[in-house]
Amino acid sequence: MLTHRFRTILGDIPADWDAKPLRNLIAEHFAGDWGDDEGEQAVAVMRSTNFTNDGQLDFSDVATRYFPKDKAEQFGLRQGDLLVERSGGGPEQPVGRIGFIERDMPGSTVSNFVQVLRPDSQKVDASFLGWALFEFQRTGIVERVQQQSTQMRNLNWRDYQRLMLPWPEIEEQRRIAVALKLVDDAIQKARTELDATRALKRSLLNELLEKGLPGRHSSFIETKRMSYPESWTLTKLKKCGTWSAGGTPDRENVGYYEGSIPWVKSGEVNYSVIVETEEHLSEDGAKQTTCGVLPVGTLLIAMYGAGVTRGRVALLGIQASTNQAVATFNGHEGVENEFVYYWFERNYERVRAWAAGSNQDNLSGYLLKNLQIALPNHDEQIEIVKVLKAADSAICAIQDRVATLLELKRSLLQNLLTGKIRIPEGAIHA
Repeated sequence: MLTHRFRTILGDIPADWDAKPLRNLIAEHFAGDWGDDEGEQAVAVMRSTNFTNDGQLDFSDVATRYFPKDKAEQFGLRQGDLLVERSGGGPEQPVGRIGFIERDMPGSTVSNFVQVLRPDSQKVDASFLGWALFEFQRTGIVERVQQQSTQMRNLNWRDYQRLMLPWPEIEEQRRIAVALKLVDDAIQKARTELDATRALKRSLLNELLEKGLPGRHSSFIETKRMSYPESWTLTKLKKCGTWSAGGTPDRENVGYYEGSIPWVKSGEVNYSVIVETEEHLSEDGAKQTTCGVLPVGTLLIAMYGAGVTRGRVALLGIQASTNQAVATFNGHEGVENEFVYYWFERNYERVRAWAAGSNQDNLSGYLLKNLQIALPNHDEQIEIVKVLKAADSAICAIQDRVATLLELKRSLLQNLLTGKIRIPEGAIHA
């Protein structure tokens, strides 16, 4: 039987707040139906894959299922309904994620792994209740009311309904819900801006690496694999710079791994400037890597590794060594490492296809070095890199803003829902 250490499942609350079990705050609840592959009437069915970790439902892939017409006509999700992921989850993902229904959705329903809660509007603000249940899942406390089966996790629905939740008077609930929606809206706006800025960068990569700087070129060469300005030089990567590969020192020699020289593994090569690493080598350990200690600015290319690692690139922001799964490149005079870095980023999928060796999970160093690249003169390389770095800086700035807003949301969830921070009447329009 579920017990509470504090007055509510989320913690202690102010003396002028009450605590209520979930079952007393909802007018009704019901499970969904998965329907059939074929039938009389098509119905949109929300399922676990439509849940996200932030309460926003993903409507990009809603299932279509079929039901008898008379049954389908009874379906309909309402504004204010809360969806609870009743079964699902995984080793790192507790079940019980929450989805907010923000508009009426006539003719829609949920699958049998999802429960619909219909809050009692006379007792509780639907958004406040949703955020309380969201916080219960986000913090992992939900694991106290879940059961593990062979395939998935399931909520113990009886105990879930007994959860003692914070219950301030309803006007304060509404103020809390409005505050949380404001920060949530800011997060979604920032994420939209981030998506747009990433799309802009992809467009810049295509335009600048195919056509060069705007207004600079009028004649172009088209091949099966690429398009580039006529004045650019078509050459092979092996002729553009010095290549090497790293190595892994003997793991039995503990002293090799007790130094201060950063050592990069293929999984750390992921479109970034690397300034720190998980492991470090001694000077003797670095000598065992064959590449030794590489200079700042060296381009790293992941040759093999787990999943999609192969083909990704990074630049060294520190002097470091690397393992045998990483190829290193330093351009000859007139070849900017950063230009080649952006060329790899733009051609990621192509590189993976062109340079795949006999083992499709690995890139072939021989094939990689023989790939063709179109190079502008040194000055244009520098200008192109400058534009693309500005796009990267904008992306990083928005990512930082998103991270700050997410931390603010976490803090507000913890403090507003337990009354540690109070919103005075009139301080926010509810």
